[in-house]
Amino acid sequence: MTENYNFIRYLRVIATIFVVLIHASTGFLNHIDTKGFDWNYANWINAATRCSVPIFVIISGYLLLPKQEDTWTFYKKRLPKLIFPFLFWTLVYLIYHFYRYTNFATLSSQEILSISLDKILHGASAHLWYFYMIIGLYLAIPFIRKILIHSTHREIEFYLILWMLSMCFQSKAIYPVMPKFDLTFFSGYAGYLVLGYYLSIREFKFKMNNVVFASLYLLMVIIGAVGSNLLNQHANKLNPYFLSYLFVTTATAAGCLFLWIKESATSLTTPGWVSLIDKYSYGTYLGHIIPLNFLHPLISKYVETLWVIPLATISTIIVSIGITFTIRKLPWGNYVSG
Repeated sequence: MTENYNFIRYLRVIATIFVVLIHASTGFLNHIDTKGFDWNYANWINAATRCSVPIFVIISGYLLLPKQEDTWTFYKKRLPKLIFPFLFWTLVYLIYHFYRYTNFATLSSQEILSISLDKILHGASAHLWYFYMIIGLYLAIPFIRKILIHSTHREIEFYLILWMLSMCFQSKAIYPVMPKFDLTFFSGYAGYLVLGYYLSIREFKFKMNNVVFASLYLLMVIIGAVGSNLLNQHANKLNPYFLSYLFVTTATAAGCLFLWIKESATSLTTPGWVSLIDKYSYGTYLGHIIPLNFLHPLISKYVETLWVIPLATISTIIVSIGITFTIRKLPWGNYVSG
């Protein structure tokens, strides 16, 4: 019997919306005022949405690690879907950087080359760090798969515990009270791949499990928001300790939200707007920064912060879908748009 992956569509849509919400609210978060509405509003939004990128990686682990493919078949099928959009959007954001942030006409050829090289090596836009992370993970997937298929449930659970511990051991904030064990092998975003695989082979059957998963997700959000507020009470610069993609509360929130949606959405029909955002989610993630940078300040002129973040998010997603749709209509557009 073929598994129903309807819930994956909902998760991709949620993660896409969460990413845009993060970027629509981060500006308020960087202006620290832990007693002000704007900062706390943005803080709670970030606490609720920081599991966005982890959910994308969990989905990859859930869908790809159980597949029976040899290494080269996997690379041939999957890597072009990352590399072609990476090259295209790096070029787009490199041009955008020169247009928005420099006086291009006054730059020397050496300065243009230096800036271009730096952007290519380290990301032409801040959110494109995702490419550098996910390409590395995709290179590792065939080897991770070989380990996991020979591992028991208990062994995978032990790996995930060590992965959680590695987040603590590598945290600068609690470094003084943590032993200096080297858990590098268990660290990083690969843990989300393993978590995705684990959730694909493990069933959780107990009463009101969707309520439990929802409650745990909300508990992690509360811990993240309250902890971030307390941590930044006297800060001059934002301390994102509780908002890190690689932190215990974020990982727990991502896993619980994944299971909550899996339990709740599998049997649901998919409305048109969900299918639309899902279809263009990859391109929306890659292209949304440019429309957001224009729409956010425009909307801010007319409405309060309470409405700026959701309106900027919705309008940015709509425009990003339009951009992705247009690119896909061009020659080779399907290969580069995302």
